[in-house]
Amino acid sequence: MKNFKKQYRDLEMTILSELRDRINKSNYYSKHNNQKAIKVNVFDYVELVIVNDSLVFLDSKGYQCSLFVDVNLEDLIDLL
Repeated sequence: MKNFKKQYRDLEMTILSELRDRINKSNYYSKHNNQKAIKVNVFDYVELVIVNDSLVFLDSKGYQCSLFVDVNLEDLIDLL
């Protein structure tokens, strides 16, 4: 059981790290805070950005939402 939890945490960290890398390498800048971002189409979210060292979704009005409020790990994998 512990091995599955570790594998899950490792996968989660790998995905989050990859998303951060893609944001940092992106040529796209958010329309709301002029920071590097990637465009997404997840529920009502249109951008993924890094705010205060955390990955955050932005909706079309610029409102922030925590990464795991509406999505799960599989949704994040789909972004990659």
